[in-house]
Amino acid sequence: MTPDKLKLYAFPTAEGMINMSPFCCKVDVLLKIAGLSHETVVPEDHTVFPKAKLPVLDDDGHIVEDSEIIRLYLEEKYNAPLSGSLSAEQKAIGHTVCRMIEDRTRYGLIYSRWHEDAGWDQTRAIFFAGAPEEVANAVREQVRLTLHLEGFGRHSNDEIKTFIRSDLSALSCLLADKNWFFGDEPTYIDAAVFGLLANFYTSPVKTWTADMVAEFPNL
Repeated sequence: MTPDKLKLYAFPTAEGMINMSPFCCKVDVLLKIAGLSHETVVPEDHTVFPKAKLPVLDDDGHIVEDSEIIRLYLEEKYNAPLSGSLSAEQKAIGHTVCRMIEDRTRYGLIYSRWHEDAGWDQTRAIFFAGAPEEVANAVREQVRLTLHLEGFGRHSNDEIKTFIRSDLSALSCLLADKNWFFGDEPTYIDAAVFGLLANFYTSPVKTWTADMVAEFPNL
């Protein structure tokens, strides 16, 4: 069973990027791995969706939110081969990898783009072009407050870089000289890692994350 048309609601992005949100990028890649055609739509206001966040998949009016829930939905409804031929052990490792990058490593991206002034100047120019300064600054302060409440923003710059480097080192060690994390085909693990690394390394917002990824040539 294949859909007539899937819509992926995602954040706006810059030229040359799949998406400047790791999670929107991840779902785009998942759909490509699944061989499911889709239309990417930038909503005027993403807060109209129940969870008020993106990405959102619209399958003929059926709304699916959150990149991980979307993955499970594609596997269940369309038998999408997102797990490839992964063994139970490899799936367990993949689960652990995804939780690391999505629940910690991604904070390095947020910190470098929104907390640090050099990254914020670039982020503001892309995401808030034409917006009043007070609006942009209010959103920035909200993000910075979230980082602080989560605990990540309470660390020093050096400590944060140590955390992120250790995560990238773990990814590099696990990938080794393979094209994909397991086997001869990409899986949901590669989609999740790619979504993050693409934003770390090739984003038009240039920060220290790009130099850090470059320390690991296989990544």
